[in-house]
Amino acid sequence: MIKIACVGDNVVDINYIDGMIHPGGNCVNVAVYCRQMGHQAAYVGVLADDENAKIVTDSLTAFGVDWHMCPVLHGETGRCPCRLVDGERILSDENDGGLVKSDPLVLTDEILAYLKGFDLVHNSCYSYFDEQLYKIKEIGVPLLYDFSTVWNRDPARLKLVLDSADYVLFSEIETLSEEENRQMLLDAVDKYGVRLAVMTMGIKGAFVYDGRKIYEKAPYNVDAGAIDTTGCGDSWISGFITTYVEIMGRMKAMKEASDDAFITEADVQDVHEHAVEMAMCMGNLRARATCRVKGAFPYGVPIRE
Repeated sequence: MIKIACVGDNVVDINYIDGMIHPGGNCVNVAVYCRQMGHQAAYVGVLADDENAKIVTDSLTAFGVDWHMCPVLHGETGRCPCRLVDGERILSDENDGGLVKSDPLVLTDEILAYLKGFDLVHNSCYSYFDEQLYKIKEIGVPLLYDFSTVWNRDPARLKLVLDSADYVLFSEIETLSEEENRQMLLDAVDKYGVRLAVMTMGIKGAFVYDGRKIYEKAPYNVDAGAIDTTGCGDSWISGFITTYVEIMGRMKAMKEASDDAFITEADVQDVHEHAVEMAMCMGNLRARATCRVKGAFPYGVPIRE
């Protein structure tokens, strides 16, 4: 088991097709998925004082995610509606991200002291406080950052984030070539110095680069279809990163407690490679499980007029 703090965004997904509101947001999703796998998870992010925020916090409580460090401010929770238009599911944004974007979380000394008690901090591009990420680097807790599909929009932002991140997740940009997508995977490690770079590419699978090789994994059981793909990418990285960090943490503890003749650097590399492979398997399993439920995870309330 590891301890992960997911710091950043929260929203509600309003499905006007089936009349349900589901809690979500990248960081909320990852916190819940990590709890579902038996890890200790916390969510820290700005909460609004509206009814939708209560849907988010009630879901966190239901899954055992600690959220007591969240500041509550006056405003609206971000709303992401889903409607059926001419037979197509259309996703949009009703209020420009809500309070999380208009009044982003401030990483105070109190919050940073709290985060020091975790094995890993997760953040995303939808949290809107990239300029504060260096504070997490300074407290010595590894940072996982999810860039989604916005990684090619602002080179300055890319560098700002990757200078502080230890692990980074990119989603494929379909308008770019496969070579251009893969080059970002390589640059994150070779140029910016992150430990591991991950790229998810839908049914084409996931790719991980560690500076030595690219690991590839096709998704499991694609032909069986999906009930709802919301949160699949968040699921995949949750399964991957918790598995990898847990295995490598155990290896590190054993190495530190042993003499020099016990574990060699070649042994460490071997464990690392197997950890990446196993972590990709768990990413696939976690994503597949999410495909089989409505919403990002099984919690929702009927839409009220």
